[in-house]
Amino acid sequence: MRRGIATVSLSGVLADKLDAIAAAGFDGIEIFDNDLIASPLSPAEVARRCADLGLSIDLFQPIRDIEGVDPRRFPDVLHRVRRKLEVMNELGATTFLACSNTLPTAIDDLELSAEQLRAVGDLAASHGVTFAYEALAWGRHVNRVGQAWNLVERADHPAVTLAVDTFHMLARGDDGRALVGIPGERIGFLQVADAPVLDMNVLEWSRHFRCFPGQGMLDVSGVVAAALDAGYDGPLSLEVFSDVVREADPHVTARDAMRSLLFLEDRLGARVTGPAREKVTVAPPLPARTDAAFVELADPDRTDYPALLTGLGFHVAGRHRSKPVVWWRNGGANVVLNEEPAPGPAATALGLVAPDVAAVAERAASLLWPAVDRTRGEGEAGLPGITSPSGLHLFVSAERGQPDDWHNDFVTDDAPGTFVSDDATATPPADEGWLGLDHVDVTVAADDLNQELSFFRTLFGLRPEDPEEYIQPQGRLRIRALRAEKGDLRVALNVSETGAAPQPHGVTQLAFATADVVDSVRHARARGVEFLRPPANYYADLDARFVLDPDLLTVLQDNGLLYDRNDDGGEFLHAYTLPVQGGFQVELLERRGGYTGYGSPNAHVRLAAAARAGSAVA
Repeated sequence: MRRGIATVSLSGVLADKLDAIAAAGFDGIEIFDNDLIASPLSPAEVARRCADLGLSIDLFQPIRDIEGVDPRRFPDVLHRVRRKLEVMNELGATTFLACSNTLPTAIDDLELSAEQLRAVGDLAASHGVTFAYEALAWGRHVNRVGQAWNLVERADHPAVTLAVDTFHMLARGDDGRALVGIPGERIGFLQVADAPVLDMNVLEWSRHFRCFPGQGMLDVSGVVAAALDAGYDGPLSLEVFSDVVREADPHVTARDAMRSLLFLEDRLGARVTGPAREKVTVAPPLPARTDAAFVELADPDRTDYPALLTGLGFHVAGRHRSKPVVWWRNGGANVVLNEEPAPGPAATALGLVAPDVAAVAERAASLLWPAVDRTRGEGEAGLPGITSPSGLHLFVSAERGQPDDWHNDFVTDDAPGTFVSDDATATPPADEGWLGLDHVDVTVAADDLNQELSFFRTLFGLRPEDPEEYIQPQGRLRIRALRAEKGDLRVALNVSETGAAPQPHGVTQLAFATADVVDSVRHARARGVEFLRPPANYYADLDARFVLDPDLLTVLQDNGLLYDRNDDGGEFLHAYTLPVQGGFQVELLERRGGYTGYGSPNAHVRLAAAARAGSAVA
């Protein structure tokens, strides 16, 4: 499958864009007319540069508003097309794109529009090229692919083909079924873009929020699969408009774009049939399930992390065979404390159980996600590491008891989980019923959100939940949670936008589930752990909203717990520590009755309490 990208999908000037596109391994490009107009390179020089870089020019995008035109003005259209065809011949391109008319003066007359497309087809054929007619989602009279195909059929000209654009189709509510009956050889070009699902003007949606496949929520693979099954044999070409790509480094964008096409092809492997199935590259499969195993804290400065962990009820369970790394455990919750050199204290990595380990590593490599460099001693688990765009490291472990099980890297007195202490007279504390790591909050820059979403979706198959937004004391907080289809891994991606000091990026919250959060918080407070205290007004509001049992309300308030309840009676009780070194908080929580959310109605209270505590924590 040939892979292409439109020059409009990257920032910079045309020469820089071409270099970035070639470096990312693309086969061809669409040249956006504005890029060429602004370039000091002549069309012939652009053609030579592309040839030197190994890029074909698959599409030229210079024309719009060519049909539904007042016949008195149509000669001007033909003049414009003729001049652009001269440029196109110098470029060596053989297909140009023509978008449906968006002008308020456009005439709604099928026969007139078909006649004008036929006239443009004659002109294109005289120059030895074809054009692909595209229905813009905001076109005046032609804004759906079925309407565009109707005009192409009526024009009945070999140089007039149909352009299929996944965004324009899906934004208008069409899907792959809209292409049924359209011969593949009549599809002149296929443009690919994803987008988040937004309720807004379609033009604004298109210009500012398109993204690469795997970063949005549209059924891109369904449309592409339908085109391939119909017999389309051209390139898959990305055309993305967004505020993010206009500002990002073009080499970073080009690499993300290539990764997105590889992911799209992987998705197509399960949807296309016949000869098209052999053209797509299929990555190793998603892991059978993905579970959280441990959190790694970097502690190069020997901070008070051990005191914090002890206060939270953790005890030392093992020591690494070859590195200054200590395993701490509380029930099913595991924390790995790493004293190797690092920029500073922080929560830096997650351990995951995601079989098959080798397949996950191969999938990461095939999708161009960077591996973590690390040394391994003899007999230690492989634990392949992958780095997310935000810099979070993920280490992949096999299931318990397998050769690549992370527990095997730690020496214990007897069996994994046995208490280890430098004090020979010490006795292990009793586990307090902690169930494990419930979720992790990762704060990312606004421009990195799509990349981070793509990382967890494409590599581990996590499912994004609906976006949420909250008001902070000095700005807003956007949250996009993801959850494993199979397994217990949950990650909440945060974008904190404030007018105050820059917010920390990376892991900003570690949430541990307990069987009895009231008991866990009481014990932690008794051992000196400081928690945020919601104001009395919050508990008065709880009583008004839920008509809580007075005894429960008292327990919540006495222990500084937040509370939520869903329509099915599921309950969520949670509390937050003050921010600790490394810029994160610890959340203790208890889920009752099948509650699956995150206590979102309490976010504004938590954020205000954190601000009062002296830190605006996202």
